[in-house]
Amino acid sequence: MRLATVTLWILAGAALTGGAYWTFLITPESTIWSLAVSGLMLIMTGVLLGMTLSGAIVGWRQGVSARQMRDAASGIPAIVPAAAIVGLIWWLVGGATDRVTIYSGPINAWFIARFGWDDVSWIFTSINWLAAWLNWVVAPMLALSLMAGIMATGWRTLMQAAWITHALSPLRMVVATACVGVFVATPWLYLAPWRPAGLPATTIEITFIIAKLSVTALLMAVGAALIIRQATWTTSTSSSAN
Repeated sequence: MRLATVTLWILAGAALTGGAYWTFLITPESTIWSLAVSGLMLIMTGVLLGMTLSGAIVGWRQGVSARQMRDAASGIPAIVPAAAIVGLIWWLVGGATDRVTIYSGPINAWFIARFGWDDVSWIFTSINWLAAWLNWVVAPMLALSLMAGIMATGWRTLMQAAWITHALSPLRMVVATACVGVFVATPWLYLAPWRPAGLPATTIEITFIIAKLSVTALLMAVGAALIIRQATWTTSTSSSAN
């Protein structure tokens, strides 16, 4: 039951957050007033994202209800360090993969000279997969674990390692990786762009696209809910952090 309510909460929050971000993108910045509106919409996007994630964390712990929205609202500021964690990891991973790309020629030459391997494309493919895993599994798990920890034990969580060990638990990482692969990556890469051959360019096509994207969004929301579940601290975890 909580999976269903948290999934619906994430869908609603994603729609509102996406709407606020789209408004930010299309708002002109030609005058001081439009620039102020643009900045306000960017802040609103962050607030809505924080409310969506904190509400999902509260939903897994206590269930989604109007009574629990105060707890969710109080967790919004935790989105700041959580976003900083994601930004830092993406920056480091991006810098590392850029360096690998720049020096791909010398790397190929070294393997040819040292081992006689004339095709090491598998190494670069593995690096790309590792980078994607760090960006889309490790970074979100660390960010969500930190956010859940702050909501559970307060800002002193930042000075503790419990949120890191919680997120990087091997079992949780395996489950989170499976959730991302099955419910997020697969629908986005295969279902969203899929179009059956011979689909007529009529209202049938529009209906199919709406249905396809709706299923994609639902599956991705389920995946996000399950990932948040893995990152959410239980009572025992919170107590052990004290």
